[in-house]
Amino acid sequence: MQKYFLGLKSKLPSMSPIDKTWPARPYSFLDGVHAELRRIFHLWRCKKYRSQFTEEKKAVYEEKLEASELFKDKKALYPSSVRQPFKGDYLEISKNPKYQKLSSAVDEKILLADVVNKINRANGKGSPRLFLLTKKNVVLADQKTGQLKANVPLTDLASVSTSSQTDGFFALKLKEGSASAIKGDFLLSSDHLIEMITKLHRISSMAADREKLNIDILDEFLVQFKQDKVCVKFIQGSPKNGNSVSCKRKNNRLLEVSVPASS
Repeated sequence: MQKYFLGLKSKLPSMSPIDKTWPARPYSFLDGVHAELRRIFHLWRCKKYRSQFTEEKKAVYEEKLEASELFKDKKALYPSSVRQPFKGDYLEISKNPKYQKLSSAVDEKILLADVVNKINRANGKGSPRLFLLTKKNVVLADQKTGQLKANVPLTDLASVSTSSQTDGFFALKLKEGSASAIKGDFLLSSDHLIEMITKLHRISSMAADREKLNIDILDEFLVQFKQDKVCVKFIQGSPKNGNSVSCKRKNNRLLEVSVPASS
């Protein structure tokens, strides 16, 4: 037994939690002990690894884990987001003089600030909007002037819909009868869709006074534009369309989003 333990000590694998190597057991009668020591060693090195994290770094990893649970093997865009750090404030709103008035109008900490495209049902074209997320609201504002266009309490959100493909389109669906629903749902596109939806879902999950936000991943869903419901359908684009995503109005009740085939 002494020889076994001393031998094991000299052959232990690295402290990396993803290192799956483990020394071969020298004696068959130690099968159970050998397996249990491997389990204990792995738990210990995982604890040592986690102890290095600051609270800020821990929150980053928790967000990435939540993104994996929401999108892995469900949305083709997800793999390309794994290596991208979740930055949150892409615009440095508080430091930009152009947005000073907007920044002062939002009296909460801004968790995410980015530019999105608001899709027009009339032609499928996008209009740039500032997208701000706080613990209580989604704020949309004019990109050039910073003028407030919409302030949606997260309590008014019913769900978020997106496709299973590589595009950045998503719909913020509002609860029927809520004050925000008067103007209809929002169909948006973003270069940071995975981060946006993850943050939205995470905030709703952590709020005791709100229901968890449903994330629906479908290649065809309905969006309520004021009085009318419009179907948003995602199709695989042909090679002649290149690598860009395009959205076109097919008729009064259908918007078709053409997405390049993922490699």
